[in-house]
Amino acid sequence: MPSRQNQPQEIRPAIPDDLTRSLLTLVSAQVCPLTTGDSVGGCAREGEYAVIGAAGGKVTVTAHNQYALLTVGQAIVLEATGSYTLQAVSDCTVMTVLLRGELAERLFGERLTEGAAHFAGGGGVVRETALALAVMDSEHPPVNGALASAYGYALLMRLRALPEKEPGKKAVSSLVEGAIAIIQEDFPYLEGLDDLADRLEVSKAHLIRTFTKETGISPARYITRVRIEYAKLLLRDQDASVTYVAEASGFANANYFAKVFRRETGMSPSDYLKNAPSREGRQNGPQDRHILW
Repeated sequence: MPSRQNQPQEIRPAIPDDLTRSLLTLVSAQVCPLTTGDSVGGCAREGEYAVIGAAGGKVTVTAHNQYALLTVGQAIVLEATGSYTLQAVSDCTVMTVLLRGELAERLFGERLTEGAAHFAGGGGVVRETALALAVMDSEHPPVNGALASAYGYALLMRLRALPEKEPGKKAVSSLVEGAIAIIQEDFPYLEGLDDLADRLEVSKAHLIRTFTKETGISPARYITRVRIEYAKLLLRDQDASVTYVAEASGFANANYFAKVFRRETGMSPSDYLKNAPSREGRQNGPQDRHILW
């Protein structure tokens, strides 16, 4: 099973070819678990954009001309901000992705105000991108440069489709924010909705009612989608077995995993494993991705 995100990880993909590099380069990505009061620094140079998302907890972002408080699920994009500091207000996990290139400027430019743009639901998008890169880098470093750029492009397009954060307005309630944070952080280890409700200290009925009303999807279906997306990522590894992928994604056994996978994707895990391009050779960006926020 995948390890819990309790150690920092930095991913530096290989340099893509000249054409891809001029259009969009994913320079680096970071997964930074922080305890209350801890801080970590970063830097976005001329022509670079730092995409920072709070995957759990609260974190402040401080730069020479910017200050923002991100709560779970929120994200900020900073343009060529120079050095910046991320400091945990509570125990949290913060993800950063550094991009540069013509497409980043074109797609982010119109959304920036004084060098920054805020996205209410961007934290989950940043987390998904950083986690995918972290998994690939752990097993087959370095990540292919063209593949990393494709993930960067998918990140850009998904952020661009999100509404910007309105000051003082929350996208979802604190209960749903907390549920999403726990699911995205601990989906391989969750023992169903009873476990999730116990962690949030609410009744299962209240959790289901509130989550479904605010997101349009039940918490059980959301957990399934997160697990299936992670399973699809693992199946792109030619050495992966269905049994391993089922366990790593949080399913009780391979047979149940195969049934759910077929229902969600229209094919069996074995067929997907045979047909999915390898990580090293995959040139197109992530496809058929669920927007999880």
